[in-house]
Amino acid sequence: MAANEPQTIMSDLPTPVPEPIPAPSPAPASKAAIFVRRLSSTLALWAVVTTGMVTGNPALLFALVAGASLLCLWEFLKMMGPLPAGARRWTLVCGVLFWAVPGAFWMRGVLDPIFLDGLLLAVLLLGLFTRVLARPLEGRETLWRLFVPLAGYVYTVVLAGFFLRLMVLGQPVEGKLPGLFYVLYVVAVTKFTDMGAYAIGSLIGKHKMIPHISPGKTWEGFGGALLGAFIASHGVVALFGSKVPLLNHGHAAVLAVILALVTIVADLAESVLKRCAGVKDSGNFLPGIGGGLDLMDSLLFTAPVAWFYLMHVV
Repeated sequence: MAANEPQTIMSDLPTPVPEPIPAPSPAPASKAAIFVRRLSSTLALWAVVTTGMVTGNPALLFALVAGASLLCLWEFLKMMGPLPAGARRWTLVCGVLFWAVPGAFWMRGVLDPIFLDGLLLAVLLLGLFTRVLARPLEGRETLWRLFVPLAGYVYTVVLAGFFLRLMVLGQPVEGKLPGLFYVLYVVAVTKFTDMGAYAIGSLIGKHKMIPHISPGKTWEGFGGALLGAFIASHGVVALFGSKVPLLNHGHAAVLAVILALVTIVADLAESVLKRCAGVKDSGNFLPGIGGGLDLMDSLLFTAPVAWFYLMHVV
């Protein structure tokens, strides 16, 4: 028995399990591959916008803007971290109402129903305050529950509403909305700014603009952004001058600079949000771009600026 005891003890010891070999991490995509993905997603957006232009039916563009706006709102609320489910739902309900009410007015032939902006904003805020009254106050946490949904609603819904204002700019022709080509103009200048910045920055970019916020943005890319904006701005005026009568090449030059600057700042603004929230992208369903907010971030600012310029400067 004594001779067998060491064998018994050894058999009771656990069999050592080898540590798993970690799988090699996938190689990062090349700049060329990222550019192709970004271009593919941008072309998909262009296909929808162009279809709306050719058919002259605003329903497609309305659905696109409304859907993108609500997707951006959902991504924003998710990105901001824990929020009461009721506050999140109420904000999304107000976002849906923002687009459903104008849609109903449009179906009845009313072209400018965006007089309800302030009313829906008040309804949203009253609902959020009502929910806060039902529980003990928690200082800054209570303010967070109040003003994060409000900021997300203004950022993603109210600003996107300026696309509707662009659509109804001018006098209707043959029952069609007159401002569809102003929407085309804003999308073209904004996206060519983005693509110019990325293409030139990837090729020759060396001098960082604001590395603590967006390490990939360079001053060379800034020059590419201005170049892309000028090409798109003058290109739309040259090709569709009769469709955008408020614009000439002088206004196109001024707006190219303004919208390029707004696009860059708007892109950096979303970078601030993502860095503070600790996320890389707002979503992942658009290859090479990320989420809806990654696609719409610049457009949410350029649409209001372009509308103000066309209405109050031109």
